[in-house]
Amino acid sequence: MAGVVRNGRVTAQVRYKGVSIAQTFENKTLAGRWVTAVKAAIDARQWPVKELVPAHLLGKWGFVEEIAAAIDDSQPHAGWTLDRALDHYLQTVSESKKGYQQEKNRIAWWKRQPLAGKRLDEITPEDLQAHVGRRLAEGRANSTIRNEVFLLSGLYEIARERPTLDGWGLEDLQNPVPHVRLPDPPAPRKRRLEDAEQDGAHGEEERMLDALRCGKDGEEMALICLLALDTGMRLSELLDVRVGQVKRTRGGRYIHRPDSKNGHARKVVLTTRAAATLDTLLDRLPSGADKDRRLFTLDAKQVDYRWRKARDLAGAAGLHFHDLRHEGLSRMAEKGLTIGELAEQSGHRTAQVLLRYVNAKVSEVSRKLG
Repeated sequence: MAGVVRNGRVTAQVRYKGVSIAQTFENKTLAGRWVTAVKAAIDARQWPVKELVPAHLLGKWGFVEEIAAAIDDSQPHAGWTLDRALDHYLQTVSESKKGYQQEKNRIAWWKRQPLAGKRLDEITPEDLQAHVGRRLAEGRANSTIRNEVFLLSGLYEIARERPTLDGWGLEDLQNPVPHVRLPDPPAPRKRRLEDAEQDGAHGEEERMLDALRCGKDGEEMALICLLALDTGMRLSELLDVRVGQVKRTRGGRYIHRPDSKNGHARKVVLTTRAAATLDTLLDRLPSGADKDRRLFTLDAKQVDYRWRKARDLAGAAGLHFHDLRHEGLSRMAEKGLTIGELAEQSGHRTAQVLLRYVNAKVSEVSRKLG
């Protein structure tokens, strides 16, 4: 209790689980009883207390009708349900993130769960541990479960931050996530495109390109695939390449990415094949095309569907489109690019993360070993 004595009277203040309220009393004894009663009411989920304390005690302890208005329900407080807090988080936090659509989908999923009906200060580590157990029993991937729980952790940490740091100011709200035992993160993928097993046969790259060209939007899909292999760019970046971002200098060709996933601009240098691929796309556009015009017409969902169809046709089981980023960066490492050069191509900020994408082929190691 924070007590301030003025003119013989004591002003007591309670800041507890998102509730902030003050009251003045004749002495410290009454002030102490009031603080105890307020905290007990909040813990009992029976706030505001005017409905809990007998009428004859309301005046004696300093409770008045106006206490019901002590909590502004239009602003975040610990009594909000998870459902309502998720809506607020989506509008004030998620919308500014690069992965907005993915987080929006995850929030929509959480809002359909029974836990969404509980108050923020009612959700316990045991609740979330039970969630982890259920999801594991359903056969969900470790990464999926971790991302679901991390979303709630992010919400709680924003809620606990001070308003001056763009938080919600609920400093007494406890984040239950640190006390939850999560499944181990998945091992980094090491899938590389397989070479042909026999002379004269086609490897996975050739088979995938042939299969893509046979499907819908085949030529565009093949060009996307080639650029992914030769630049190591993410699919979201490739689909966002604009006419004005393709640059030509004396030293070579590159794509200027003004905003990568990590929030920093970078230059992605082009191979001869990648430059020719982009020229093919640029030549198809009308003369004087707007510099902000996208080179590709497909979106991520369309690419994913066409990729899966082609993968089945090519017999490239388990090959994800994102594996092309691993393949491209690994090929660059095999050509002798330094860590710094690879980081500029990939957009990674640390060598530790970058090296998860660089995987040596047995054939390449064998060749070097002799």
